Order: sequence, then C-alpha cells, then structure tokens
Amino acid sequence: MLRKLPQAEFPSAYLLPRLLARQAVAAASAQACYEEKGALPFATDQDITKQLLVGRLWVYQQLNSSLRRSLAPVFQFFEWKSVFNWLRVRKARASVEYLDSFLDDSLLCAQMRSFLREETDASLLAQRLESFFCLHLDPHFSGIAAIYQKKGIPGFERRCHQLFFEHLGGKASEGAVRFFFNNLLHLRNILALAKSYRWQTREEFAVSGFEDTGWQRALENPARATAILARNHWRDGLPQNVRELAALEDFLMRRLGLVFKRQAGSGVAEQILSCLWQQEIQARNWGLLLHGHLLGNEMREARFIQ
Repeated sequence: MLRKLPQAEFPSAYLLPRLLARQAVAAASAQACYEEKGALPFATDQDITKQLLVGRLWVYQQLNSSLRRSLAPVFQFFEWKSVFNWLRVRKARASVEYLDSFLDDSLLCAQMRSFLREETDASLLAQRLESFFCLHLDPHFSGIAAIYQKKGIPGFERRCHQLFFEHLGGKASEGAVRFFFNNLLHLRNILALAKSYRWQTREEFAVSGFEDTGWQRALENPARATAILARNHWRDGLPQNVRELAALEDFLMRRLGLVFKRQAGSGVAEQILSCLWQQEIQARNWGLLLHGHLLGNEMREARFIQ
C-alpha cells in the first residue's frame, strides 16, 4: 500500500534530533500565530493538508528498513485519510488539480494512486480497492465494495477502519505500534459512545484484540454508558467547562499526545510515533487558526492544543 522509496539507513542517533528539531520549529510557528506574533502561512485547508502529507513523507524517507517495517501499519493507517478525502472531493466534482493534490505528496503506492486517478466509475473503483486490500493487506477486506455500494463513503470508511484495527493494528509486530493503536482505538470508541449517548443514535464501535470494554453493551445500558463516560471525563481530568463533543475530541487528542510523549522515553519507535501524532495535532491547530475568525477568540483559545 505504501511507496517503495530509497532507504537512507540513518541510525536513530542521526534521525531523532532532526525529527525533534522539525517538530519544535513547527510547534513554535503555530504558537506564534496563536499569540498573533506571526503571520499565518496557509491560505486554504488544502495548504494545511499538503504540509501534513509532506511532513509525513519526510519522516518516512528518513526511516531505515527496520523502522519502516515496524511502523508500516501506522503510515498505512494515516494514508486511509488520503483515500477517503480523495473519494469525497472527487464525488464533489473538484478540479483535477485539486484531486491530484491529495495524491502527489501521499505515501500511497503507484498502483493505488493509479486506481484513484484513472477509474471514474465508483463501483468499479470500490471493487479494485477491495481486490488490492485483500491481496496486499488482509483477506478480511472482502466485501467492502458491497458496503460502498450500500452505505456510500461513510459506511465504506467505517468498515475499513474496523477491519484495520481488528486485523492489522491489533496484530502489529511492534509493541509500540500496538500501544499506539490501542490508545487511538479507545479515543474513537469514547467519541462514538458520547455521540450515541447524547444524540440517541447507534454508532458503530471499532474492535480489536486490545480490549473488551463492552462498548455495544454500554450503548444498550444507559447506566453503564454514564459510568464509562464519567470515568473518561472526570477521573482523567476533563475540564469542567468542556460540554461539546468537539471539545471532548480536543481534550482526548491532547491527552493522547501526552500519553505518547510519556511513552516516547521507551525507545526510538515510540519517539517517532509521538512525533507523528504531534503532526496531526499541529495540522488541527493550523485549521483552527485559519478559521478562527468564525469561532471567536474564546472558542479559539479553548480548542487550541498546546
């Protein structure tokens, strides 16, 4: 699923200082804009997405063969977003130049990018993606084309994520990668439970071999749902002024960043994963700064993740 790029075989003693320095510069730039001491370097969301993709591509290019093998599931997971975003903007009949911007800087392999660029029939594209995923990722991806036909892009995305967590993330050979997906899975399920509990909808939960929290049982039992949400809100320090689900997601992303930073002391893979998550947070911050005038200063300050 990922590009085959030349491998520099840099030792970690060379890679990590450069990676941490780039992360510090990016964080300082966003902080300066947040404090209105610097100009916003982006004009559109497309610019922010491009920077995120370029930054992730740079990290992957620096990894030696051993780290690429160990961290491949994480880079694959992030590239799902490129696929889903591409499908959405194509459905919206965006320009060819705009479509290509989602692929030129992605880590998707040439065959995947060829599928997305050349196949104009949505049902045939879904079938080609299913065949590719079954061959190169896991046979359990069989059936996703039918889900695309029945439930559209949202259902297709949910199913792909569920299968990824269950059959790829949960079975990663690297312990740091399993830890990463364990925490990411928990974040997604907490948000799903919160949405279900608040809006009385039936959200789908991602499952894997990581944990057996009983998310579906919690959804069917209001008392159990209340207990799980309370445990993840108050005992973990959710500020009392947080009421909206968007604020809950901000809090969980911030908390997850702290978890990964603490884990970063365990090894090289852990440090790289922490940096990759910080890239996600920084892209979110840039989007907030770009559209901050629509939110107002109070909301902007509440949601900026430092």
